[in-house]
Amino acid sequence: MGIHLKRRASQIDRLAQAVGYISADFEKFGAAFLDALLLVPMSHAGTNLLGYPVAGVVDSVSDDGRIAAEYSDRKGYFGGQMSKAKGDLLKAMASKPSATDIFLLAGDRKRPQIAQAFETRMQRLPQMQGRTLHLWGSEEIAERLIDELIVSDTVVRRLASYLPELQRLRDEEAVSNLAPLPDRAYLARSLVDEEISARLKADGGIAISGMGGLGKSAASVAYASSHEDDYDLVIWLEGMGVTSIQQLHSMPLDRGGEQRNIVALLRTRACLLVIDDADPTLTVPALVELCGQGSHVILTQRQASAASYALPLMQQELAKSLLNQDVEPCPGEVFQTIWQTVNGHPLSLALMNAVVRQGTSWSEIEADCQAVGEMADGTQRLADRLLGRLWPALERELSVFAWAGQPGCGRDFLETTILPLGLRKLRTNGLMSADRLEVARLHDVVFGALSARTWCRAERDRELDGLFEAYLIQVAGEPGLRFWTICRIMLQKLERLVASGSRPAIFRYALFAVWDTGELRPELIPDPVEEAKGLRAAKPPLFAVIAVIEAIEQLFLHDKTDGDDVAAGRLRERLAAFDLLANLPDLSDLETAQVRHHKAKALKRLGETREAAELFEQVLKGPAPLSETRLQLIDIYRTNKDTAPRAVALVDDILTQSAGTEEVSYSVFLGAVERLPWGGGAWRSDLFRKHANVIANTIVDAAEMGVQQAYRTFGAIGRYLSTEQPQLFESIFSRLTRPTPESLSSDNDKASWGEIYFEASRLPKGERAALQNQALAFYSAEVAPQPFHLQRKAELLIDMGRAADAEAILRARKDLDSSEWIERLMARARLARGNPADALRWIDSALGRLTAEHFRSEFLELRYDIRHALGDKDAIEDLKAALVASQKENEALRLGERLSDHGGA
Repeated sequence: MGIHLKRRASQIDRLAQAVGYISADFEKFGAAFLDALLLVPMSHAGTNLLGYPVAGVVDSVSDDGRIAAEYSDRKGYFGGQMSKAKGDLLKAMASKPSATDIFLLAGDRKRPQIAQAFETRMQRLPQMQGRTLHLWGSEEIAERLIDELIVSDTVVRRLASYLPELQRLRDEEAVSNLAPLPDRAYLARSLVDEEISARLKADGGIAISGMGGLGKSAASVAYASSHEDDYDLVIWLEGMGVTSIQQLHSMPLDRGGEQRNIVALLRTRACLLVIDDADPTLTVPALVELCGQGSHVILTQRQASAASYALPLMQQELAKSLLNQDVEPCPGEVFQTIWQTVNGHPLSLALMNAVVRQGTSWSEIEADCQAVGEMADGTQRLADRLLGRLWPALERELSVFAWAGQPGCGRDFLETTILPLGLRKLRTNGLMSADRLEVARLHDVVFGALSARTWCRAERDRELDGLFEAYLIQVAGEPGLRFWTICRIMLQKLERLVASGSRPAIFRYALFAVWDTGELRPELIPDPVEEAKGLRAAKPPLFAVIAVIEAIEQLFLHDKTDGDDVAAGRLRERLAAFDLLANLPDLSDLETAQVRHHKAKALKRLGETREAAELFEQVLKGPAPLSETRLQLIDIYRTNKDTAPRAVALVDDILTQSAGTEEVSYSVFLGAVERLPWGGGAWRSDLFRKHANVIANTIVDAAEMGVQQAYRTFGAIGRYLSTEQPQLFESIFSRLTRPTPESLSSDNDKASWGEIYFEASRLPKGERAALQNQALAFYSAEVAPQPFHLQRKAELLIDMGRAADAEAILRARKDLDSSEWIERLMARARLARGNPADALRWIDSALGRLTAEHFRSEFLELRYDIRHALGDKDAIEDLKAALVASQKENEALRLGERLSDHGGA
């Protein structure tokens, strides 16, 4: 999923405005902010115990005296000659002569030209020699909050009293993985908390086991809440979303509009990871292996193991307290009947308390217990009877879960449907399991009891369908991840709605938005042409057009499993749908652009590139240009010398926009970078040089956020950078967190790291053998490697001196006698194995097939090596031709040197 830089800019703008409103507390905020950001011991003397400013002292100083800071909430701080800022700077330097870094923080927005002129003047002062000035206004402060601090829940809590907007922003963006809030009615179980603490301290993790309704989740929530200050971050995951260690490696956590890799956070920050209702195959020791210092793991599981902590039932006194909350105390003889029936089972006791609060007598509760017998054979029947007593009061609220057909429901949708009052009724009656920010969940025992009667009547079912449709339409147009989150939570319900024949297009569009690879169900996708025909009568409903477009896109990708020719044939049959859509009345500008873009994309897939280019250009000239359209045109234009200048302009436009002048997602930016190595001519080097810093920083930043495309992009450009711009390659490679092959679940991700290590081995100062072995480990870890991955593995083996192993891979290829790339590698392998005559046959054939002119120099240089090995006195002509054909600067220099060494200059 692309991360929009415009969204980040919007968040920074919101925070910058909020920083400007801090006013009198700005000095205290600035001190807390720098404490969190710099992580060095500091003393803060700028305010007295009452919070008032102290004149004449430097506001903050690090314990070693090397950092000094001044804070100001004065309006106009960045106006005129910035006299207040100059006074603050001079005071800091005079009072703290050992300070080498001086921070001036203001609540005003920095005015760039005035601030730049001020910094230039100040740097000329003699006393600034050897010192660095950090001049930050509200926007610079906001940038660091978003980029560096919002990932820490502890920091957010500390700063929220001064900056409530930071808390709101964090809650909005953290649409998943936030720890639930403790239930107000929860009764503390100190012995349980002590046991959890002891096991985490000793083992780094704990598995809490026990039957449903025992309070495993509640105990975990209570521990997370009471110990939140021990961790930078508490991450809460639902067990159904994590079925393996490998899956955890690819899971992101969202903060401040960015995705952070959970495993990387476990290793680098103090995190508490809770996996609720965890898969039985997940074990504490395996998860603890992922943790760095200060990180711990809690699993809740129904299935006990030898090492798990079996959560005990409540003791009698605590059980009485739960049973008697806010009601007339239970008579002693009734309590004994209850105790004999359910013992200290928390959920059963909470349900009894709830029905008594709704007017049921204790004698009726006693009768229910006597009717179902002992807990061992009557737990569910007791829950059925108790829930039946709540039916008059909670039918409307519980009908939503019966309609959804699952115990978890999107919290925001649920609140929209039953209002916050309804959600409070469910919670105060003890029916809810541990809530997360985005999921409201019934206890499994309660959900199971819904089947005992009809909780959702037919008219209510239709009403909820309509409410769900309206809610999805509302959130689908919003920035952020609310739409994706609710669709993922309600995936099974969406599939049932579509399977039942429900017509709203938003339901199908929602499925297209969240179906992962392998989840697509073709039987749920109607024929796109027939769907388009059905829209002809009037203005199309919301999302009807994009639903047809997405159906064509996803069916094509699915059809490719039956073969490229089959997929192309079916795509051609569906082309008519685009013309039907284009002729619909009252299309929006965006819908018109989407129809043209995707028709052009289909034509490009079918090899009709000229017609595709014309449509793509129409999109860019229209009122709603799409960034993705530029990528498609780059693909078409980059290999043609007549259209290459246009490709250059498109790439340059995307890379320039990444600075935030327009909305460009990471996927589009990285897609443009991936295409650079395939261009010919000097423009490729020029663009890499021009945008080197932004390319490097974007790849590294995206990688740190868990955007897997970042690694694929680096792998794609690595072959070019390692030889042509090795310093840029090294600047990226040295800043990446490096995984192990076992930590990656996707073959594509393993191959990307194989590429990265392979090209790193070609760096001038690289540890060649060690890096090659690392590359081979990643390639060899693939389960079902793609043909190109095997091709690159064979090339690596040749470089490692294992030409025989490489040749075995190559000879197994179906395209051995039809691909110039495989023939070139066969020529290398045969030469390495001492058979230059056979190698010459392979390279001659490869050169005869080659059409990509910017690779011709590599092929000619190889043929020179082969002919030279054969003693051909005219071999030098191939080296000369390679130099003429070269379109890469460093390669041309190297070929020129070889030519001089061999007397051909």
